[in-house]
Amino acid sequence: MRIDSEDLSVIIPAYNEEKNILTILNKLDEQSLNGFRVIVVDDGSVDNTAALVASYKPKQFILHLLRQENKGAARARENAIRVSRSKFIAVIDSDDRLANDSLENAFTPIINDPTIDISLFHLNYVNPDDNEITGSFVCYTANKKLKGKDVFANCIRAWGVHAFGIYNREMFLRAYETYNDINKDGMNYLNNDEVISRISFDLADKIYLSDGNYYFVNNVNSTTRRINHNYYKVLHNAFYILDYIEKNKDAPNYNLLINDAYALIISTMWGVSVRYFKWRKLLSDRDRGQWHSLLHKSISRLSKDKKSRTVLLSKKSKLQLTLLSIMF
Repeated sequence: MRIDSEDLSVIIPAYNEEKNILTILNKLDEQSLNGFRVIVVDDGSVDNTAALVASYKPKQFILHLLRQENKGAARARENAIRVSRSKFIAVIDSDDRLANDSLENAFTPIINDPTIDISLFHLNYVNPDDNEITGSFVCYTANKKLKGKDVFANCIRAWGVHAFGIYNREMFLRAYETYNDINKDGMNYLNNDEVISRISFDLADKIYLSDGNYYFVNNVNSTTRRINHNYYKVLHNAFYILDYIEKNKDAPNYNLLINDAYALIISTMWGVSVRYFKWRKLLSDRDRGQWHSLLHKSISRLSKDKKSRTVLLSKKSKLQLTLLSIMF
């Protein structure tokens, strides 16, 4: 199926991906959908990533190379979305894979129903050693067409759906603006995209769960698996989700959303504390101080909030908060 480059742009953030970038470009050249645009954002690579992209001659799509200083994948995605003029956007990691009909299977529902703002792929997990599928993401519902606000409500405490898919660009930009209004300093808190995806779900009219297969390569050598001295900063985004919900007091399930936001904050604090004790010997004194300080401030804010509003917590969340209060 042929579309216009103004219909869909596929964005690929890339940092030192010379081993993977040609593989994903070749896979995009094998898609049953053609005519789309591909924007590769070279995030200040020091290897041959940019040169390989610049010399690649696509057959099925229009290729554009965008370069930036090393600012991280989140900024690379945002810059590419703003540069693109396509109505819809798909973001693909350079070490992941697509089936040959993935884009067509995900984009066709959008063509058939203009109320669909997001069409999510069917997410599969792949072992990098043998390329075998180890499992698939299980969504909170078997229904295909969902209301955006229902999806948002099921993606606060935990991810009821994943975020890999094709997004309405204008809606995506609204989500970025909303998030940037909360994160006024524009700081990179590592998982900014997770908040933006959730906001996108809330802004979407309809979300479709497509049959287009996306293969997430479970790379044990990924930077997300290594020690990250800044990981504690994800706590900011957990609170930003609460801040976002608090701006929408007219939501019919407002109290439930608030309780889920607090559950997310506590589980995030717990995850940060686990890494703190796991990595503390590898952290500098300054790093340990920053981790400890933010955990302490987060616990203090939660304790204060509990006194000023009714927050219903599960037994697990109560136990975790009690233990965290003792440790920090």
